[in-house]
Amino acid sequence: MDATEAARREAERIHQAAVADGVDPWNLLELVNREAARRDLDVYALATGDSALKGGRAVLDREAECILYEDIGSAFDRAFLIAHELGHFVLEGDAQNVVTGEVEPGRSAEDAPVGVESVLDYGARERREVRMDLFARELLLPRSMVRHHHIDCGCSSADVATRLEAPLHVVQQQLLDSLLLPNEPPAVVEPTAAAVVPTPDPTQMEAANHRNTAFQLQAGPGTGKTRTLVQRIESLLAEGVDPISILVLTFSNKAANELCERLAARNPRAAAAMWIGTFHAFGLDIVRRFHDKLGLPANPRLIDRSEGIELLEDELPRLSLRHFRNLWDPALDLSDMLSAISRAKDEVVDAAGYRALALAMAQSCGPDAEAMKSAEKCMEVALVYETYERLMAARQLIDFGDLVAQPVRLVETDAEVRNALRARHNHVLVDEYQDVNCSSVRLLKAIVGDGRNLWVVGDARQSIYRFRGASATNMAQFNLDFPGAQIAQLGVNYRSRQEVINAFTAFSGTMKASTGPVPLHLNASRGASGTKPEFKVVRSTDDEISTVAATIKYQQESGTAFRHQALLCASNARLSEIAEGLEARGIPVLHLGSLFERPEIKDLLAMLSMLSDPYAVGLVRVSTMSTYELPLQDVVQIIECLRESKVAPLEWRLNKNWPPEFAEASKTALARAAMLFDGVSPTGNPWSILTTWVIDRLGLAKSLYLAGDARSRMKGLALWQFLNFCRQQPSGTGSPCVRLLDRIRRLVLLSEDRGLRHFPGVADGIDAVRLMTIHASKGLEFHTVHIPGMVTSGLPRNNMAPRCVPPDGLIHGSDEMTGLEAVKAGHDEEEECLFFVALSRARDRLFLYASSVQSDGRTRNPSKFMPSILHHLIQLPVPAQRHAGLRASSALQIVWEQKPAWTDSQVNLFERCPRRFLYTHVMKLGGRRTETAFMKMHNVVSNVFDWLKTVHAMTMPAEAELGVRFDQAWQSKGPVDHGYAEDYRRIARRLVDVVVETRSLGVPAPATPISLGWAEGEILVRPDSVARGDNGQIVVRRVKTGKPRSNAFDDIEYTLLHLATTQAYGGSAQVEVTYLTSETTQPMEITERKLKTRSEKAQDFVRRVRAGDFPLKEEARTCPRCPSFFICGDLPAGAITIKKV
Repeated sequence: MDATEAARREAERIHQAAVADGVDPWNLLELVNREAARRDLDVYALATGDSALKGGRAVLDREAECILYEDIGSAFDRAFLIAHELGHFVLEGDAQNVVTGEVEPGRSAEDAPVGVESVLDYGARERREVRMDLFARELLLPRSMVRHHHIDCGCSSADVATRLEAPLHVVQQQLLDSLLLPNEPPAVVEPTAAAVVPTPDPTQMEAANHRNTAFQLQAGPGTGKTRTLVQRIESLLAEGVDPISILVLTFSNKAANELCERLAARNPRAAAAMWIGTFHAFGLDIVRRFHDKLGLPANPRLIDRSEGIELLEDELPRLSLRHFRNLWDPALDLSDMLSAISRAKDEVVDAAGYRALALAMAQSCGPDAEAMKSAEKCMEVALVYETYERLMAARQLIDFGDLVAQPVRLVETDAEVRNALRARHNHVLVDEYQDVNCSSVRLLKAIVGDGRNLWVVGDARQSIYRFRGASATNMAQFNLDFPGAQIAQLGVNYRSRQEVINAFTAFSGTMKASTGPVPLHLNASRGASGTKPEFKVVRSTDDEISTVAATIKYQQESGTAFRHQALLCASNARLSEIAEGLEARGIPVLHLGSLFERPEIKDLLAMLSMLSDPYAVGLVRVSTMSTYELPLQDVVQIIECLRESKVAPLEWRLNKNWPPEFAEASKTALARAAMLFDGVSPTGNPWSILTTWVIDRLGLAKSLYLAGDARSRMKGLALWQFLNFCRQQPSGTGSPCVRLLDRIRRLVLLSEDRGLRHFPGVADGIDAVRLMTIHASKGLEFHTVHIPGMVTSGLPRNNMAPRCVPPDGLIHGSDEMTGLEAVKAGHDEEEECLFFVALSRARDRLFLYASSVQSDGRTRNPSKFMPSILHHLIQLPVPAQRHAGLRASSALQIVWEQKPAWTDSQVNLFERCPRRFLYTHVMKLGGRRTETAFMKMHNVVSNVFDWLKTVHAMTMPAEAELGVRFDQAWQSKGPVDHGYAEDYRRIARRLVDVVVETRSLGVPAPATPISLGWAEGEILVRPDSVARGDNGQIVVRRVKTGKPRSNAFDDIEYTLLHLATTQAYGGSAQVEVTYLTSETTQPMEITERKLKTRSEKAQDFVRRVRAGDFPLKEEARTCPRCPSFFICGDLPAGAITIKKV
């Protein structure tokens, strides 16, 4: 239990004691005044601005033994100020006086770990005020009290708020905490490694007591590095060192919070005075303190990746890009380039430096075409970098990379700033030094100079953050960076049994990261267990999950609770598969997965979309929810009816807009669904709307609390995490709900939602197996660890070079390598470190798993990491395991009133995702996400192209006629109100001209649809144009708006075009594809083998559609772009009749 939760429980205890003593729990002022009096504190209400308030809203004056507060607002507001000061008095003992500036009664216990919130963190004083706000809220309305009134008394959140005269959002937040988060008493947990040894060992003492010269402590797994770090700080304080002069830099906000809590438990004043936080938080502090020297405002706005993309999207039409030119949806290309820019900032390389490196590449590549292509790509990134920095400077913005890079340049070049920082921070300590990057090291060198009083701790073998620029070489080069530095190693492992230590020690000898550090040699404080780690090899991946489940269950029955077991994987995708398999086999798991794609979250997102969607497509999902069920046929029918009636948003609730032939049961269900939206406005606050649904109208929070099983608890945690994310959203124009939905799409597309996979801290008590990536397991320990997927394709993973490879020489220490080689070397080293981290998380038992046969029957080889540790493992025969009865995807029942006919583009959509095909072309749901300026520009081009194919199928338009048609299309469909409208118009006109130029080649011929038929249905192929060349050869053309892909002709639409061309014009006809963005034309080429295979696939498509086979095909880079993203999942029950397609 952390300090915040402990504070809340103490507040609840005080409340319950007061009520037992006769205090009216509904009279909040009486409650807090009685509690103050019990502690001999006088309470005085003062006018706003009274000098005794010292510029704040409330004061705890310990010498005068009183609480002063601002006499303003409701009784709840005043009671909250008093309760806040009571928190300081109760929790902090004999501390100094307190002046409270602002309070936030409705705050969350944790900020959502996404966007800028994942970077910003509270300082010690801010953390203290957060704790007091939560203490005050708990004292006034404990979670147990609001839960009792909601569940046992049937009160709504509004009922409770009205009776307490408290703000509704405060009561709702307390209800969310009480119903969706675990509330059991703290679980009894066996002592951790930190508690095993009451006194420091000699190596820890020696490290903690080192003075003067720079010092590096190499701390292997489980050696008590954090305990040694705390001992170091406490020894400095014992010597009289001013805590204000101590700077402690960590790698994560979580580590900073834990360290602060450890120190505050014994010396709260010192903990509040010293600076403890991440490098990036420290950099932000420097930016704010010296903002004038950086040409920034006092509190510059920090933007995340998504906002950076939005900043560049408008400028993109003006940039001369070729390799990264994307004129449809450039978000992913821009994200890749921003990743390259962020990586450059990690190396403190600005835009000019990036361009210089790219130019050097171009000058040295000679006749090598591939090398020149790489240099050109780097030049394009340099152009975007320059543009990005110009836009950022004009708006006085900073991003994540700036938080260290800008302070580095400032401190290195400005003696006044450098001396100010050195004067303040006399003692600098760094945790997890193996994870620092080049910019962090340069910042340290600028602040500590020769390294006097610099003390760092880390383990090069646990360096697993290469994507942030971290490198184990920083550990190896410590002596070079700080001449005269001393290096020592901790020698006792307090975590693991000797057998586990033997395994990861053996592997460490093969690691590249072991070339610099002292060889690993650890003594096991807990001794040997007598049992080696086990390696279990089974036949298939399904067998592997069954074996993992059986092992987990056996360990649980042998005394190791589920919550003390962890399963670690390298990727989130594999974790999700295993989580589903374990749950199906009865194993409770603690795993959120992709938050926005969980069923209970999608239900809410579908509902939210119905506030702005006039056709209420979200009914497809709402109709699968209990008490709101509608047959699939009725759902499709009402959506069709709404589209034909052209109704406004939310008018779907009016029964006059329902089909008259609806059954009474459907009308009743639809009326119940409509009631969910009573009084809800599309312009309302999304958090308020969603919270009211979850607590009151849907009753989800109550039902999940009462269920109490592990799966219900997971749903509750997911809902809490989602609503916590929704609390704070970036400001903008338009409907807040629409903005939220758009932001969610963007976050998922860019994989910026990964922070939301982590649980709130209070989830630790849930008895379920922890499933997490190896990255997420860093710093943690478990009694039993399971590591599946120890095969060639599992770990190490294959190196996937970034789309924007860094220019040669950018990465520190890669002087003899190309940028691609440097990335590969970093990847290989990180994979070794990941395996080392995974092996060293186990305290008692370690199990590794592998499958031996691939799905196609071929042999699957073990991971290349295994030979070095096999001697320290045992491998026993694995008995056959029972496979779980996983839910099979059932076919949709469809009645086709006529033989279906589809176009080649529709077939292509089916190949990409059968379920999207169902939504779009069978159910005809329509809909699309918010159109960008690029999409509107393409709508113009498509409109003119369609006009050409119909009006000028056999002729060429006059220039004036074409110009008039283009103007009409631009005015009706183009981004005419955009700030860069003329740039988009110029590009659109050029794309149209390319279409016209393509059509001018050869003598036009009729481009009639060509039918490919089978018994189950037919496919109509529509060429974009047909012409006869000078040699008499027929040329069939397809026009695409994008750029050519190397594997584009593998798409089924090209096979269909080839088959149709051959059928209509004979084998001598040529198929060509024109790409408008790159202004290139390619002849289509396909092997006979591929042609045969894909012809069979086309026929299979017709069969599968006829049979109602429309499985989901999840893909991270396409699903968020799908119009049906928020409704995708289970379908309403029943069959559907299709009259015409």
